[in-house]
Amino acid sequence: MLRKIKRLFDMVGVDTIIIKNASMPFIDENFFYFTGREGVWEESIAVVKEDGVFTISSPLEEGDYVYKTKEERDRILRSIVEGRVGVNEERLSHKDYSHLKKLFGKLHDIGKEIKLLRAVKEREEINKIKKAVRIAKSIADEVDFHGKGERDVKADIECMMLRHGVKPSFDTIVAFGKNSSKPHHVSSNKKFTYPVLIDLGTRYKNYCSDITITHPGRHLRKYEVIHDALMLAIDLMEPGTRARDVFLSVDRYLSRYGIKMIHALGHSIGINVHDGLAINSRADFVFEENMTFAVEPACYCKNFGIRIEEDVVIGKRKARIIL
Repeated sequence: MLRKIKRLFDMVGVDTIIIKNASMPFIDENFFYFTGREGVWEESIAVVKEDGVFTISSPLEEGDYVYKTKEERDRILRSIVEGRVGVNEERLSHKDYSHLKKLFGKLHDIGKEIKLLRAVKEREEINKIKKAVRIAKSIADEVDFHGKGERDVKADIECMMLRHGVKPSFDTIVAFGKNSSKPHHVSSNKKFTYPVLIDLGTRYKNYCSDITITHPGRHLRKYEVIHDALMLAIDLMEPGTRARDVFLSVDRYLSRYGIKMIHALGHSIGINVHDGLAINSRADFVFEENMTFAVEPACYCKNFGIRIEEDVVIGKRKARIIL
């Protein structure tokens, strides 16, 4: 991590980075990215410097520095922070932003640079993502949906996650029949019928997976088209390739079958299930080795939907599905 932190400081030209958590649910995932800590860490601060990362917390957590009053917290901050200060404005409350500005003067927003830094994973991060993917796939293989309602299947899936010692990385989607035509369907009491679409992900040691399986029933031909689109996308995701070019190639392929993508082809995964980058028609970034993505081509018709989603890692020469 220190090597990545040095690279970040070279990019942004600040001397200290402050990552501030408010109360739940206003928690900045970058706190966990830089510190490697797990848990809640409400009202805690990560102070990132080139030579290390320091945590400041209330007595509820075991930070490097523990404060009992806000005045004590500010004294600790002043003793550590120096020079130009970088923050992630996107995840700072107005109250916290104003307070930090009062303490340190001008604040420099480096949120975009942090997202780009997070996009390329360390080996340890990739191993955690692989573990999260493998747990998600093992659960998907175990789930039994015959004769059940959507909510029952969702409950079964999330109970299995607990037994595996992980949490959902997002709200699990179980959609039967016509409900599969809704990309963000909220699971209901609808009883089993084909097609069956299940979108699930697990969070393992702060890192996420995101997979979608569809059992197409009689819509096998559409399923084959979407599967071929997935394979095309993964074949094109080589280091140095621009993301929007992959999206446009897959979009052209699907248009031959009258299918129009209504969401991104995929998104980066990491400490967040949507980790900052999207593969869409506006994506101007290029793929790099050790980036990780969920790739999810889909079609949504009037009475059914088909989505297939796999998690992939970019290798030296090409992308490969995490198995």
